[in-house]
Amino acid sequence: MLTADEEALRRQEELAIQQEVLSMGMFHSVGDTTFDMGAILRMDPALMSLKVEELDAMLAAELADLDSLGGPDFGMPMGPMGGRMGPMRGMGPMGGMESMEPFPNQQPIPPVPPVPEDAPVVKAVLVAPTYQSSKHNMPLLGRLDVLLGSVGALEDIQVALQHAKVRTPELKILTDATKPGGWAVTHEAPTRKNILNSMKWLVQDAKPGDNLLFFFAGHGGQSRDTDGDEEDGQDEHICPVIQGQHPKFAAALEGSLEREEADDLLGRPISDDEIFEQMLKDLPEGVRLTTIFDACHSQTMADLKHSYEVHVEDEEMARARRQEPPPPGFNFDKRPLICKELKGKQCAASVLCLAGCKDRQTQQTWCDQSGPSMRGAFFLTNMLAKAIGGMRTPNPSYADVLREITRDFYRGNRLNMSIPSFSTSSAVDLDAPFSLVGPLG
Repeated sequence: MLTADEEALRRQEELAIQQEVLSMGMFHSVGDTTFDMGAILRMDPALMSLKVEELDAMLAAELADLDSLGGPDFGMPMGPMGGRMGPMRGMGPMGGMESMEPFPNQQPIPPVPPVPEDAPVVKAVLVAPTYQSSKHNMPLLGRLDVLLGSVGALEDIQVALQHAKVRTPELKILTDATKPGGWAVTHEAPTRKNILNSMKWLVQDAKPGDNLLFFFAGHGGQSRDTDGDEEDGQDEHICPVIQGQHPKFAAALEGSLEREEADDLLGRPISDDEIFEQMLKDLPEGVRLTTIFDACHSQTMADLKHSYEVHVEDEEMARARRQEPPPPGFNFDKRPLICKELKGKQCAASVLCLAGCKDRQTQQTWCDQSGPSMRGAFFLTNMLAKAIGGMRTPNPSYADVLREITRDFYRGNRLNMSIPSFSTSSAVDLDAPFSLVGPLG
């Protein structure tokens, strides 16, 4: 039960979120290029018949409806560097509003069972920026749009850990999101320096039998590969926050600071090469590391050699983009998995990477409507918590989890379809029970 002061603070945050939505409008910048998201949306077949005024009115009505539901927090449109707002109401072929049955993935996460005191231990780092201080057009980055689903992402990953029956006595949280009652541990800002230091802390003194987890829910991007280790010529990266309020920020922009300090203030992205160097390169055999990247362009964020995804037909992808419901008998339960060997790097440890989309795809945040009010969340993390919690399949295997989150991506993405995936340091038995501890196989 919130106190009167906490309730007032919560309402103040709700109003700030609504103002943020309205102020951002339909235009997003990346470098010198500005994207008209209204024009992009109108290219969707379900919206092509709408006039500009009708589209604006529809979006305004959607925001008003969110306000009437008392939603304290929801995923923002991220623009070209990120995903898009979670599912709107069903759009008929002529752009008219029509009712839709609730998505299966709008069911609540199953209740969390007690974690035994002797449960396995996982050392964990959880990173979820909101980018509320990052409203600057930066070289390469463009504008990092605010992501207000970070609170939900951090809540969901901690529920997922409990469902996985593990304890996290060593836990670091990096976020600039606020939450009534605070976080489970003292948190740090998700700056470039702090994220890199948290990676070092995570793997420091790791020995065989240790179980580690690195979680990131935020903006991801791509830049030109400079060392020839990428099949598509693009490095992937995660985006720290830009410290726009720092007194030395202007000096960093002018180039009068040392490179390392300037990179930290300007939020220079952390590339997949740096991620591998910091966390994976020197991990010894017998260590288990799980990485989760709920971000755009994330499939090869850990630079691993083996990749697994659910086979999705081109027509199914097209149907999803047209916002059409699944065909009769649609089911992912026995869908074949695609196994690929990538141009990854050698790693002695057992490493599993869960990614929200392919390297060329964008990811979306999520309006979770499964509780008494809307809240912001990140799509992969929310669906992962439900899959691990056995919402459909008790004691799921790796294959079960991958099929379930892929099916939910298909059913829940209203404006774009992205394909989640696993990648691993060595071949894995996908029929083995899903676990965050121990060897992969």
